Amino acid sequence: MSKLNAAQIKYYREELGLTQSELSKELGISTTMLSSIERGDRRLTPMVANKAFQKFDESRQRLARVIAELGELADGL
Repeated sequence: MSKLNAAQIKYYREELGLTQSELSKELGISTTMLSSIERGDRRLTPMVANKAFQKFDESRQRLARVIAELGELADGL
């Protein structure tokens, strides 16, 4: 189970360059609900936290693959 909190949701969303609208669609919640969660006006449910963790973890894994591929390309130079 993830240990994400509301502040981390906002931080990682912004780091990935996602809008609230984009992330809320991926999480299956409204933009208004995501905004309220990020402001601390609504409680972050375990279901939403887990979905966000999965989204952020998928992005981390994609980035790791890209970095590995770039390393292989650099080694071939």
